[in-house]
Amino acid sequence: MKINAIILAGGKNIRMQGEDKAFLKIDGRPIIEILIETLKPLVNKIIVVTNSPEKYNNYKVTLVADEVLGKGPLMGLYSGLKASSAQYNFVIACDMPFLNEALVNYMIEKRDNYDALIPKIDDELHPLCGLYSKNCLPVIEEMLQQDRRDVRSIFSKLKVYFLERQELERIDKNLFSLANINTPADFAKVAALSQQ
Repeated sequence: MKINAIILAGGKNIRMQGEDKAFLKIDGRPIIEILIETLKPLVNKIIVVTNSPEKYNNYKVTLVADEVLGKGPLMGLYSGLKASSAQYNFVIACDMPFLNEALVNYMIEKRDNYDALIPKIDDELHPLCGLYSKNCLPVIEEMLQQDRRDVRSIFSKLKVYFLERQELERIDKNLFSLANINTPADFAKVAALSQQ
């Protein structure tokens, strides 16, 4: 079955003082490069949702812009899913450098008839590291019409499989796949993980 990947890289990076998180370097390499390399053998096609396409000229990816600017990650997810030719798409934020290949494969294998598969650690959901089907599009559209921007807002109306901590830790022991960067302090923490 054809699976595509969607990397969401359209954020404003406000808490990073405007620095583009996709191009922050871990061990001397931009995160976007690390993600593309990790995902390439696992999927048919990689789509990057960005409003700065010129930054991605050196990468062999499909570029998609947000259909409407300033509507947050839900619009990014919508634009990526709509542009994808695959029914199932692995979706990841551009600030998560330690994605585990085994976790991606596990979600793909477990997809069954679910609309989405999302990691859930204790009570915290990680919607920007999950598998989404194109079946999500009508619900996302409905939420965007209500000016909802949070990806979590769609889950109550979909058939979602939540991967709990114990299940995730069997595949990704330290849950590094879910480490992400919002602030310079996060970046320092995540960069330190690469030395472990």
